[in-house]
Amino acid sequence: MKIGYISLGCPKNEIDLEYILGCFDDRFSIVHDPAEADCIIINTCAFIEPARQESIEQILYVTQYKKNNPALKVIVTGCMPQRYKDALQREIPEVDKYFCSNDIAETRRHIMDYFQTRPVPPARGRITASHFACLKIADGCDNRCSYCAIPLIKGPYKSRPFSEILDEAEALTANGVKELILVAQDTTRYGADFNYKKTLADVLIALNDIKGLEWIRLMYTHPAHWNDRLIETMAGLDKVVRYIDLPIQHISDTILEKMGRKVTRKQITALVEKLRMNIPGVALRTSIITGFPGETVKEFRELLQYLAEVRFERLGVFTYSHEEDTRAFSLADNVSAKVKKQRQEKIMDQQAEISAANNEKLIGQIMDVIIDEEYPDNNLSFGRTRQDAPEIDNSVIVKPAVPVGDIRSVKIIAANEYELYADLI
Repeated sequence: MKIGYISLGCPKNEIDLEYILGCFDDRFSIVHDPAEADCIIINTCAFIEPARQESIEQILYVTQYKKNNPALKVIVTGCMPQRYKDALQREIPEVDKYFCSNDIAETRRHIMDYFQTRPVPPARGRITASHFACLKIADGCDNRCSYCAIPLIKGPYKSRPFSEILDEAEALTANGVKELILVAQDTTRYGADFNYKKTLADVLIALNDIKGLEWIRLMYTHPAHWNDRLIETMAGLDKVVRYIDLPIQHISDTILEKMGRKVTRKQITALVEKLRMNIPGVALRTSIITGFPGETVKEFRELLQYLAEVRFERLGVFTYSHEEDTRAFSLADNVSAKVKKQRQEKIMDQQAEISAANNEKLIGQIMDVIIDEEYPDNNLSFGRTRQDAPEIDNSVIVKPAVPVGDIRSVKIIAANEYELYADLI
């Protein structure tokens, strides 16, 4: 049987799909074109309304294949059936099976039973790049931010066993992975559910010792859960890149309290200063939400001014999505969609100027770059510096062409807002 797939949502979802694809024995083959498949697995996202709409559209689109191929099986996994299984079964009965567990190991067992596969060891059916991989160290969330539906979908925070993380990291490195990107709903809470017998700092120390691994990147940290040991550990390990994903969401104390972020402006400011002081050259990425219920012009201006002063190296902005069953759903969604979008654009326009200025300072510098794409016909490659995560941050356009996965030294010769141009050394 040929198994096709469609991956929706964040990198954490993509990892879950790879775990699912890894449970098929040698009687099955994974095909990258769903049109060639005998069975299509759609791994869905239900985080916010646009993600749900995309998931529904993809499910409806794929079920249309059944008109020409009645034997085609359509399987839906991930966040949508976890949260809306009954409604989906009622409205889209053309789907052959909905799997709704928020435990990926349990989902794997159910899928293996459904397809009657032979027992296979836990593995990932990799569908992403061969030279970098996300490594999930925990799932679920206990933070209970008022706007977020993740705890409703994924359940409480659950750290992966320490040894399991290391085993997977070693297996990925043995298969050619040079960069590991640590992900979770909140990576900084790793170990909280077993009284911090092992912490994120311990994970970083152990990963740093893996031979063949070059870069370790940290994503999805929470500003309320940093500590001095973690900062010291990051600063002292050579393979941990000086890059931190630190979503602050807002800076107004009034909005932060409504969001349930458990952190104040003063605490965020102190943490940013401490990170920059103790990890020289660190690149800080943050994310912002505009248009949260009750966000006034004054509070938005406070946010805009703060971002202008702090000058995060990387930044993403999302407009608030009013999600049912969250605590914020009881608040009036009183900022119009138009105003939310305008505020988002103002922040991004300001950030483009900050990014351009930061990039111009890099002209003439020598930097290491990991190559993600190669275009031999054009004699160039696309890569990233240590300060850039794949798919969301800046790119480096390198001449001449370099093979994918190589880490090479380049000289920056030009720059714009989100791209650097470099010559290979």
